[in-house]
Amino acid sequence: MNGAQRLPLGDSTEQALSRATEFLRSARDADGWWNDYEVRGPGQFWATAFVGASLAELPEGPGRAAAVSAWELLQQARGPSDGWGYCPQVPGDADITSWVLRLAEALDASRDARAEEGYRFVAAHLQDDGGISSYLPEIAAPFLDRVAPRWDAWYASHACVTAAAAGLLELPVHERLLERLREIQRPDGAWPAYWWPDREYPTALAAEALTAGRPADVPSEVRSAARWAAARIGADGAVRTEWEPEGSAFATAFALRAVLAGAPEDRDTVRRAVSYLLDSQEKDGGWRPSAWCRVPGPMERDPDAREHWERGRRGKAALGSVVLDTRALYTTASVVAALARANAAAVAPAAGVTTGQQAGQ
Repeated sequence: MNGAQRLPLGDSTEQALSRATEFLRSARDADGWWNDYEVRGPGQFWATAFVGASLAELPEGPGRAAAVSAWELLQQARGPSDGWGYCPQVPGDADITSWVLRLAEALDASRDARAEEGYRFVAAHLQDDGGISSYLPEIAAPFLDRVAPRWDAWYASHACVTAAAAGLLELPVHERLLERLREIQRPDGAWPAYWWPDREYPTALAAEALTAGRPADVPSEVRSAARWAAARIGADGAVRTEWEPEGSAFATAFALRAVLAGAPEDRDTVRRAVSYLLDSQEKDGGWRPSAWCRVPGPMERDPDAREHWERGRRGKAALGSVVLDTRALYTTASVVAALARANAAAVAPAAGVTTGQQAGQ
C-alpha cells in the first residue's frame, strides 16, 4: 500500500481514522516513543514499530508523519547489526525486527543501510523447517539463561513470526517463508500462532504475504483463509474470542484483513466488520484494549495445549501468562491498519469481479 490513497468509505470512517490518529500521536512519550504492554517494563521498540507500521498505511498526513518519526527513532536505536527487541534492555528478536522493517518498507526506506542490516538479522533466524524463530541462542542466551537453562521452544520457528517476516518483500529468504506458510496452514484455513491466542493475527499476515504482488491471482490457500475469517465475523460484525467474549476489536481487525486479502468481493462481511469497528471506537479515539499476547514457557512448543493461563503477570512471573495492551495502542493501531486496507480495497476493483458485476451491486 503506497499511502497515497484517499478515504472513500464515508465521512464516519474518515472521522474515525482522524480521531484514532490523534489518539496514537498524543500517546507518545516525551521522546516520541510508543510504550505498551508490561512484561519487562513497557515494550518500547515493539509498540513503536507496530504502531508506526500501522500509521504508515494511511494517506499522507499526520499519521504518516508520525510513522516517519518512529522510523527515525528506531533507525538510531541499538547497534547496526543487533536487530530490535521488546525494549532497549532486551536482545533483538526476529519478530519485532520484522515489524521495524515493515515500517521501513511502507516508507520506501528498505534500502537504508540500517534496514539492510535488519534484513540480514531476520534472515539469520531461518530454521531448517523453513520458518523463522523469534530468538537465536547466540544472541539471546546471555539474557534468557538468567531465568531458565533451556529455551528450546523460543528458539524454534513460530508461525506467527514467520507470517510477519513473510510480508517483507525485500527479505532474502522471502520465497522460502511463503513455502513454509503453505506447508503449515491448518485444514480449516487458518494459521496457528505461538505468541497470540487469536489466530486471526497470523492468518491475516500469512494471507497478505501470499497475495503480495499477485492482485489478479488469489491463491487457494488465501481463499480458504478468507472463508475461515469470514465465518469468525459475527452477524454484528464482531469476532468473539476466548479472552474477549463480547467482541475483540483486535481480532476483528485482523479477520477483516484476511477477508480483504482473499475475498474482497465479500462486501457484506467487509461492511459488517467495518461497521462494528466504527461503532466500538471509544470517545478518546482509541479502541478498548483487546490485543492479548501470551508468554509461553521456555520449553512449551504448543501453547494451544495449555489449559490455564494466568493474567497480566510481569518479569520472570510472566511465563505462562497472557498480557494485554493496557494502553490500547496495539489494538488501536490494528484497527487503523485494517480500515486503511478496507479503503484500498474499496478503491481497487474487487478481484474476480467484473465491472458489470460491480455496477449491479
